[in-house]
Amino acid sequence: MVTCIFPQNVNLDCRQDLAFLVVNANGMNLMVKFRKQAQLAAFLLLLTGCTTTMSNNDTEFDWKATESGPENYPMQIIDGTFRYHGDPDNGLYVPSGAALYEGWGIMRSSHNVGPDLKPLPDKLDITYFSFAENKFYQGSFDLPYEKILSLFREGVEHNKEDPTYQRIMVGVAPGGAVAVWLLGNGIKEVFFGQALEADIDWEKAIEIDLEDREEFVKEEIVDTVGPEVLADIQKNGIPFHQWALYRTQYNWLPTFAVSHTPKEFGMAFYNGESGNFDFPVDQTFISSTHPVPKNIDFSYAINGQGKKYLYIIHFDEREILDAFDRLGGNQEPLQLEFDPKIPKNSTQIRLRNDKEVITLKKFIVEEF
Repeated sequence: MVTCIFPQNVNLDCRQDLAFLVVNANGMNLMVKFRKQAQLAAFLLLLTGCTTTMSNNDTEFDWKATESGPENYPMQIIDGTFRYHGDPDNGLYVPSGAALYEGWGIMRSSHNVGPDLKPLPDKLDITYFSFAENKFYQGSFDLPYEKILSLFREGVEHNKEDPTYQRIMVGVAPGGAVAVWLLGNGIKEVFFGQALEADIDWEKAIEIDLEDREEFVKEEIVDTVGPEVLADIQKNGIPFHQWALYRTQYNWLPTFAVSHTPKEFGMAFYNGESGNFDFPVDQTFISSTHPVPKNIDFSYAINGQGKKYLYIIHFDEREILDAFDRLGGNQEPLQLEFDPKIPKNSTQIRLRNDKEVITLKKFIVEEF
């Protein structure tokens, strides 16, 4: 058996060097470094030892379960199971016990367990603890099986050796928010639901015998995300509706204010989804609505000549969410226009509808 220990704050869609500690069956620690997500995906497939991704009956696939939690609000899964379609007494367990705070839609761990080929889930049972609230939540949810099956089939048809989706990830957040994504070369949300507050035996669930539960919870928050975050939670509270608001869809398209445009770009959204897209975008993108983007990356040569520069742009959450709501709250068509420049911090980004333009000022372009 092989275990991957993922570093904190890893976004699988960022084009960055990634180092992972791999513990092999002999207990040896190996540090493995990757340049791009595609190399990482290939390595993870190698670790699982899979030789095929779909069974002959077209309903069983090679997939793993993983988990996610929001940045700054530590969560811990106590118990979770993806129940197999047609076999409700069996399923694949969700990794539990680790503090989750890497970011919404970012995987925490990967366990190589169970048979390679297995049914997809049609139900999720989940129990988790929210450190920011000092509360347990519990829920049992019906998942959109036909949608999940269709996406897995499409992924295998696209590339049998490296299918689009290889993992199913559950995310848990304050207030009982629960999301399920398909994860692989991109991330696609397939479910969002509401768990209920639950009365769970603390010592049995957390497996710690202590007298002061509240003090332990505070210390855990400080240890994982820092004293500043704890102070902010105590002062300003928790934005319980934030994870549902991230899912708001808008009628928008990316555009470039230059004649020589990139041929492709990568994008991550606030609802945890991400993907790589051709530019100009295809009809599927044009005819669909999309959440607000969290970051975007593309390579661009000034005036279409010479050296290509990699632009990795991180939006300011409050600024871009407010801008989309102001200009597109009634589903007005929007354009998010990029004007890349050198030096990179001179880059301009504007959001526009047919009546108004908002120039974004708080985004960050990585320098390297």
